Amino acid sequence: MAKKTKPQDDTLLDVGEAYTKTEKFVDENRSSLTYGIGGVAVLIVAVLAYQSFIAAPAEAQAEETSWRAESYFEMDSVDLAAYGDGFAAGLEEVMNDQSGTAAASRAAYRMGIVHRDAGAFEEAIAAFEQAEASDDVIAVLAVGNIGDCQVELENYAAAKSAFESAISRSEAGMAEAILAPMFLYKAALVEMELNSNSTAKSYLDRIVNDYPKSQQKSGAEAMAASLAGS
Repeated sequence: MAKKTKPQDDTLLDVGEAYTKTEKFVDENRSSLTYGIGGVAVLIVAVLAYQSFIAAPAEAQAEETSWRAESYFEMDSVDLAAYGDGFAAGLEEVMNDQSGTAAASRAAYRMGIVHRDAGAFEEAIAAFEQAEASDDVIAVLAVGNIGDCQVELENYAAAKSAFESAISRSEAGMAEAILAPMFLYKAALVEMELNSNSTAKSYLDRIVNDYPKSQQKSGAEAMAASLAGS
């Protein structure tokens, strides 16, 4: 009986040839590869140096600068909190001079509240926009407050956009059960101002179905019923 031979498969990888090609590539590109690896190492060192010698000291300085203003804010001493007491910096100064730090973000959020409560809605929006908080509650509240200010200015399209962003962000955060229905309700009210009753009802239905234990549930249910025939 004739000996069977294994059919030649052109797709089989020649391991030896592959190593040869790899070695050849390395030899031909050794200089580029060396510079590339060196570049990555330099980048890592630069990042670590920035965090250690620039970012961390800046954060510490900002925290030291802001604590007095934050204390005044918690005591409802609004003017002293916002603009300082002549010795310690106020929230406005921290917001502007310590930008990029967590303290500056908190200061921006609090200045937004100060301006909002004073009826200075455009200034409040500008401050809330600087509140780039990593905290997923404060970040949502800042965007939601922008929506509230836009409503006060009767900029309903802008308010709609802000509330939609607040809803989306809240759904990804730990306070979803509280924040999401609140901003769904506000979004529904804005949609009614824009004569989009069907969209408003869809927001209200989401509150009823997805957040039945929320404070907005009963109001949303009643309002959705009133819109059912519209």
